[in-house]
Amino acid sequence: MSGQEIPERSKQQNSMTRSPREPPCDLNENGLPLRPNQTICPHYNMFGLCKLGPTCRFDHSTKPPSSDRKQ
Repeated sequence: MSGQEIPERSKQQNSMTRSPREPPCDLNENGLPLRPNQTICPHYNMFGLCKLGPTCRFDHSTKPPSSDRKQ
């Protein structure tokens, strides 16, 4: 066995220790996840953008506040 090969046992342990991915969810018109039972994404709620995109664990179902403020 050369130093670059990974033993079969290590490959199996690696795949068993990975955390499962969340099931796919619906996306809003901006491609952000709709997770109705989760907290609203604070960044999306404040700025209308989400830095994490579709991998974000928060909800993006509400319309973000518009930047057009009437004074």
